[in-house]
Amino acid sequence: MKITQKGPEPINIPRPAHGAEARPAAPAKAPSGNEDQVQLSPLASGQLSASEAPFDAENVERIKQAIRNGEFTVNAEVVADRLLDVERGLIRS
Repeated sequence: MKITQKGPEPINIPRPAHGAEARPAAPAKAPSGNEDQVQLSPLASGQLSASEAPFDAENVERIKQAIRNGEFTVNAEVVADRLLDVERGLIRS
């Protein structure tokens, strides 16, 4: 769209003819010899190792049951402290 003194002017976008088949775009080729590298922050690395932690199905079931019974309470102070810990980790990285 182009803005002029008179106001916006529409832009005509070419569209394929009715019944024409759309072709997928060709993937971009990376220049040879260049390799991408990724460095994870200590916080992200900790998240990876945390995802490999053992799964306690019994504890999950207890929590689900407490939620169903309306007995589960959230300690907002603990949640806030942990969110602040995450933010501090992000700032350091």
